[in-house]
Amino acid sequence: MSKKNEIISIPGARFQSSCVLTPKSRYFLFIVGVLITFGLSTTPVYAHAFGQRYDLPLPLSFFMIGGGLAVLVSFIIMATIENPKQSESDHKKIDLLNNTIGRVICHPMIIECLRLLFVLIFLLILATGFWGTQNPGKNISIVMIWIIAWVGLAFICAIFGNFWALINPWNTIFEYMETLTQNLIGKKLSISIEYPATFAYWPSCLLFFCFAWLEISWPGASVPASVATALLTYTLITFLGMFIFGRNKWLEFGECFSVVYKIFAHFSITEGSLKHGKKEWFLRLPGIGLCQEIHKQKEITLILFILLLLSTVTYDGFKETEFFYATLGNLELYITSLNVLKREENIPLLIDLAGLLFFPIIFASVYFFFIWLSAFMENRSEKTLDLAGKFIYSIVPIAIAYHLSHYISLIAIEGQSVFRLISDPFGFGWNLFNTGNYKTDISIVNAKFDWYFSVISIVVGHIVSVYIAHIESIRMYAQKPQYKQDSIISQIPMIFLMIGYTMLSLWIIAQPIVG
Repeated sequence: MSKKNEIISIPGARFQSSCVLTPKSRYFLFIVGVLITFGLSTTPVYAHAFGQRYDLPLPLSFFMIGGGLAVLVSFIIMATIENPKQSESDHKKIDLLNNTIGRVICHPMIIECLRLLFVLIFLLILATGFWGTQNPGKNISIVMIWIIAWVGLAFICAIFGNFWALINPWNTIFEYMETLTQNLIGKKLSISIEYPATFAYWPSCLLFFCFAWLEISWPGASVPASVATALLTYTLITFLGMFIFGRNKWLEFGECFSVVYKIFAHFSITEGSLKHGKKEWFLRLPGIGLCQEIHKQKEITLILFILLLLSTVTYDGFKETEFFYATLGNLELYITSLNVLKREENIPLLIDLAGLLFFPIIFASVYFFFIWLSAFMENRSEKTLDLAGKFIYSIVPIAIAYHLSHYISLIAIEGQSVFRLISDPFGFGWNLFNTGNYKTDISIVNAKFDWYFSVISIVVGHIVSVYIAHIESIRMYAQKPQYKQDSIISQIPMIFLMIGYTMLSLWIIAQPIVG
């Protein structure tokens, strides 16, 4: 991600017609719609010089077509051998609390020490941001927020489980304040106004969009004091939400990172919960949590949040392409010629903001269009919104895979600076843990590794998404006599969508590497 490299070195539409369409007509219209969609989205390919260049052994188009074919073949195989009865069966889980190691890890004292540790780290980040050196390469707050807390923690939650729910410093601090208030004055800290149903996940959507802008486009993202100010502002918003609506309710709907990491954690290999005062912690196959979630009713705002999550990280990658820079330059020249802005230096920022707004709109429009096609092909256009909710979790593996491939070099190389900065977090010249002279090993990840890792991650992520969509489709049609035929028909538009996005993702990821 270019920004961080600088720092450290509609809802469902209804369709009604008086004519009756045959199945062949519906297939024809579907193919025409796909061709129009991809035809309108075709753009010239440009190269982009970005650090270390890697010459692919085959043309980029071969990788893109191969990735798309891999997704298509995986669907054909699944459609051929999938047993619907297995889809409905309970998946086996291993009780991690049924052994000494698991019980020790989940001991209340261990958990409280861990929560307190991350509160102290949170306070350290604020302190270093405000009172440490403003050199971003020597202040630990920058790498901790953008690389460790965002990129690294997303990986941990997606692979190992919702670690954020355990260490969330805002949750811990407010819980401590609640306990203290209850003990001192015998009253609750929160006024606990009923959370309006119309709000749903809109607060999380808005806050996450603001975070995405800060991370991707904000000029102050490399200034420790500015980042600390933004972090403190979000802290006050979070505490205010908890105070008004209650801690648990705001964490569920309003605290955007709790929403993000919970979504990612559905894919992870562990599952934890607290039922009737008893802790549960299980080991499971990856992706099973998504299969368990897809049949539940989804809020339209949660659907939009997941699309926002995927679109913003895609936009971050798109910003590293030569096509983006060429478009930015042309638009800047055009707007400058209009002479409508007094401060011309703000033009790139405004164009960037417009792009960040445009991507989620495009992603949501494309997703709902293909979902509408699925409903339309079955003559169930009124079920578009319902299908959008059923299939939305199937794209979570894609979001995880793109997040992983987009940020792998960042976390592997720039993340190493934590070893050096932990000894001198303020940049005052300390060497507390004798790691102040640690040198970043830039050879740990090269352009070749980055490319092949990205190809594998993106293709596998899309294949997993195809599988999860297939499982949900079988569940929906299992009671029908021709369940297999109906199931396959309902998935065809989503397969085209996933193939298209696989190819687009590979193109975006490739630009900084092969250019």
